[in-house]
Amino acid sequence: MKTLLIIVGIIAAIVILLIIGLITASKRIEKKNKKLREEMEMANTLPKEKQHLLAYGANLSLYRSESPRILAVKVDYETLKEGLSASWDVSNTEEAVQTLEWLLTEGHRTRYDQLLIALKAGQTFTEDEVGKSQECYETAQEVIMKKLSFTTSDFDQIDTIAAWDFDRAVNIARWSYILGYLTEEQAWGYIERAADAASQLFESWKDYFISFAFGRAIAYEGDIYDILWNGQKLLNEKDSIWNEFSIKRSKTKSQVI
Repeated sequence: MKTLLIIVGIIAAIVILLIIGLITASKRIEKKNKKLREEMEMANTLPKEKQHLLAYGANLSLYRSESPRILAVKVDYETLKEGLSASWDVSNTEEAVQTLEWLLTEGHRTRYDQLLIALKAGQTFTEDEVGKSQECYETAQEVIMKKLSFTTSDFDQIDTIAAWDFDRAVNIARWSYILGYLTEEQAWGYIERAADAASQLFESWKDYFISFAFGRAIAYEGDIYDILWNGQKLLNEKDSIWNEFSIKRSKTKSQVI
């Protein structure tokens, strides 16, 4: 028995050391990524009005460890090109325009907003009917409440996954510009359209994050753990882009080019 207890103790100690090591490594990586983002921001500074526009793409930017304050990205050209082609079937100007127009005028919200409303109302569906959307939605809500201390009232007024479409539109416009599929003026035009639509639809960045998370859960059938901590940073850190800019834009549009 004594030998068994010693073995268990050694295993527990090893597990604890491994966890501490992983946490330390994660913090080092995050510190390194933050430093790189800051260096890129200094080298590619944008005026505040343009940074405000990019705030509507912050979820996906941070998910990819990119800065949400600049157009430039750290990933190399070929990797970005392959990723946009594989994930979005965007390989040229025509495809970039078609995808952006779809996201801004229709998007996944056209198909899934009614499902979101039904799920909020307590309706249940089989996997044959909605795939894993219901399971992912329920998990997303539970995780957001537990990890971000949101309450059920925070979800009450969210009846659209539009932020899922707008956030992706901002980033696809950004990537399409970098790859030469759009001019800078075209890219800012699409980004501003996404920002204006989000500004009119949402009352807070918290609402925007919930909408994005539900979109990822329902339309993408994705687990939201990989966006959760970025949401926490955007909502809670004093120097985050969301805490610098309001979800609402001025009624008088600024000239962004």
